[in-house]
Amino acid sequence: MDISYKEDRGLVEGFLTGEKKDYQTIRKWICQVINLKSWGLKEYAEDIMQDVLLKLYNCLKENKFEYSSSLKTYVYQITKFTCIDYLRRYLSRKQREVELAEIASTDNLEEDIEEKEKRKIFWRIYRLISQECRDLWKMVFWESFSYAQVAQRLNIPEGTVKSRFSRCKKKAVQVRKSLTEKENL
Repeated sequence: MDISYKEDRGLVEGFLTGEKKDYQTIRKWICQVINLKSWGLKEYAEDIMQDVLLKLYNCLKENKFEYSSSLKTYVYQITKFTCIDYLRRYLSRKQREVELAEIASTDNLEEDIEEKEKRKIFWRIYRLISQECRDLWKMVFWESFSYAQVAQRLNIPEGTVKSRFSRCKKKAVQVRKSLTEKENL
């Protein structure tokens, strides 16, 4: 029988029965992952610790640990995924707080919300149109090129740029129409 298997089996049994030494060993492993600077979750460290300990206890109690890897690796994985869950919650909460702060700082709440909705719709349309249309839009809207400058850059006649831009505009209107029809269903 493998020595690490015996050690892990002993740690599992000790952890489940509340042996202080085994509990401290596992807690130390969890701390090593939680305290990584890249997470930036120091303020949630104790909450994460409790969540990991509870998840680990339940997994070990239900014999979900199969000893195919070391117990330390198993603990690291549970801790890592718990930290990722906290990051998702933390980041989405922070993003909502920023959005609410932006809304609260404006004088006209309705206009601000309407503007955000327009931007959302624009980006959805932008992702759904062809690459050729996206490239044209970038040059015209972001880089503020004239049709003549776009034509020169693409080495095509200015009339071609205008007709392509017109076709892209029509496609965008069609995409928006289909999006609003789907949302109204």
